[in-house]
Parts: sequence; structure tokens; C-alpha cells
Amino acid sequence: MKLYTSLIALVIVASLAGTAAGVSEGGAQSLYIQPGGRPAGMGDCYVAAADDASAVSWNPAALAFARGRVNFTLMHTQLVPDWDDVYYEYAAYAQRIEGLGTVGFSIIYLTYGEQFATEADNPDPIGTFRSYEVIPGLAYGTTIGENLAVGLGLKFVYVDLAPEQFTLDQQKGAGSSFAADIGAVYRTMGGQLRLGGAVQNVGPRIAYIDEEQSDPLPRNLKLGAAYTLLSDEMNEFMVCGEYNKSLIIVEDIIDQTTGVILNAGAEYVYYDLLAFRLGYQYDEDGDVKGFHFGMGLQYQNFAFNVANVPQAEGLTRPFRFSLTATF
Repeated sequence: MKLYTSLIALVIVASLAGTAAGVSEGGAQSLYIQPGGRPAGMGDCYVAAADDASAVSWNPAALAFARGRVNFTLMHTQLVPDWDDVYYEYAAYAQRIEGLGTVGFSIIYLTYGEQFATEADNPDPIGTFRSYEVIPGLAYGTTIGENLAVGLGLKFVYVDLAPEQFTLDQQKGAGSSFAADIGAVYRTMGGQLRLGGAVQNVGPRIAYIDEEQSDPLPRNLKLGAAYTLLSDEMNEFMVCGEYNKSLIIVEDIIDQTTGVILNAGAEYVYYDLLAFRLGYQYDEDGDVKGFHFGMGLQYQNFAFNVANVPQAEGLTRPFRFSLTATF
């Protein structure tokens, strides 16, 4: 019988994808990876601070407060530095519609690279295939009054692990599901303080070949705050903090994990030209405890951001690169 093996990349990505309770149990590992070079530099605390098209994935309500009438963002990260074909791509677009709110679109693509297939009793490769995930999303955010925004996001999840000729049951090793995000953002003190929250990835479990071995999507609760300490013609300084709680309930691991990740960060922008960012992530379950570093270059309507983020002990720190355009 043929089966797919050498899915080492999937295991590594599951570790890189960040963690909290259920990362080894949850399906669609790409949903654990946070999009955007700017939030990555600030310790991945962005549920309240989001102001670009990546709000589609962070908090759909924040689309209502996105900068400009049109916003577009791209992100790339190579998850395993020594493996060129294991990477994550993200694209998002947001369009403000006067009098109605802001609509956003996003797409996530994660590839685990080339895998080798072997027979059950023979370790020699008999073929190769590629494993990947694709997740398109649609979101809407609107204001209620001047300071409160609410939003809803929907996404379709498709994961393709292996073709049928390389599985034991001769069935395609792929699965699909759908999920919803709900969020809110409240601005106070003239917009100086923003409070945000979102419940993410609420939807049916995803199964590949055996429905009885389906995996839950990475349901998650995010609560955060962002406060602008200084803002004038030359300088802007913001701090943020975020609490993340996994909503996955897995009986055999619930007593050993808390499912909590804490994030904190800061951003300093000089003359709307240069940005310097620092953050920290504390994830007891995933053994990720370290600093985030980031910087950005802004010119007119464009911003290029890069960040270096921590991973579990023993794993190389990857970079995240993003480009944002605002009009």
C-alpha cells in the first residue's frame, strides 16, 4: 500500500505557526500565523491597533478605522530558512464605501513544499507531491456612532495534504471548512486610546480522509488595547498589549495547557518616514518567549515593513516582509 510520508515540513510549520493550546490538535496551520510585517514588529498585538487591509484577518471591525479610502497589503515569510519551498503568502485589499462602511478581501497561501511518498514496507521514494493550504476571506466593518466599530469576517478553508494515489485508503488527503470572525473596536480620548476584541475561526471541524479524525479550527479570542502616547508633526509613539485565549477544547490536553498567549509592543514613527518597533511574546504552552524586532520605511502612499520574530526553542527566527499601499 502506498502512503504519504515525509510530512516533516507540516510538523515544523505547526511549531512555527505559534501555539497556544491545541496547535497540535487544530487544523489549518496557516490560521495560526499572524499576517503583516508591522504587527510582527510590535509583538503581534494588533487586534486594537489594526489600521490597514490586514484588519480583514486581525479584526474585521478595525476595517472601519483603516487609513485612506483604499488600502492594500502583501506579506511574505519563509518559514524554514533552509527550505525555500516552505513559505507563507498573504494579500489583502480594503475599500471604503461612503455611507456604508469598509469591505475587505484577503487570501492566505501556505505551502509545505515538496513531500516524498513511500510504500509501507519500503523507505525508498516512489513519487513526490506538494502540500498546501489556501484560505480566501471576506470581511466588513462599519461604525456605530463616531467611536464604536463592529465587523464580521467569513473565510473558506481548503487544505490539500496529499493526492489519493499516495494515501492508504486511496482517497484524496484534502479537507475543507468555513469559519467566521466577529470583532469590535472602541476609540476614546479623541482616538488616542483604542480597545479591540475579536473571536476568530468559529466554524466546523476539518476532516481529510476520516471524518472521525477531524480537527477543530484554531478558534481564538483576542482582547487588546493600543494607546498613542505622542503624536505631532515629527513624532508618533504608540504602545499596545494583547491577550489571546485559545477556545479549542481538547479533553486530553486541556489540563496540561492554559491556551493563553500574551503580547506587548511599541512603535515609534519619525516624520512619517521611519518606523522602529519592539515587541515581546509570552507563550507558555508553545515555549515561545522572546522579543520581536521590526522597522519600516514609509514614503508618500507606500510603506515597507520587516520584522524578525521568535519561535520555540531550537527553531530559527524567521523574517516577515510586508508592503502596504494607502490611497
